[in-house]
Amino acid sequence: MSIEEMQLDVLERLLHVVERIERELKPPSALATSISFKESFMNPTAAGQTQVFTGTLSPAGSILAPDAVATISSNDSAVSPTLDSTQLVVSVTYPAGWLESTTTPLVFTYATTSETTSQALSATITPSAPPPPPPVLASSISFNQTA
Repeated sequence: MSIEEMQLDVLERLLHVVERIERELKPPSALATSISFKESFMNPTAAGQTQVFTGTLSPAGSILAPDAVATISSNDSAVSPTLDSTQLVVSVTYPAGWLESTTTPLVFTYATTSETTSQALSATITPSAPPPPPPVLASSISFNQTA
């Protein structure tokens, strides 16, 4: 065996050891066990408005399964929420003339499935308009004689 071949062999073994150390030091990404959604901007739930909800996976630093497939549905057939490519952002634009039911609150149902892992996440998103601002109370009153 030549010196060059011996050096190459040593370098290959050294590279193998370094790769093994790197794998041991880098913890595998944990799969998320739950997800929650928060509205990005408090837009009203009204015709012509758009609402965006961002999902946060738990525990912190966890991921969706690599083969996760997410779905989003609405309990109102006139409202069609969509998912972005990350499967963590839900957007909905309310159609012109749309009015929310006074008896059945609007609900979006989110779910994931994975063929290769046991990960199955679900969440319920209940869009709602921001609360109205409190009324401005008078700080003084004055009376004028009119007759």
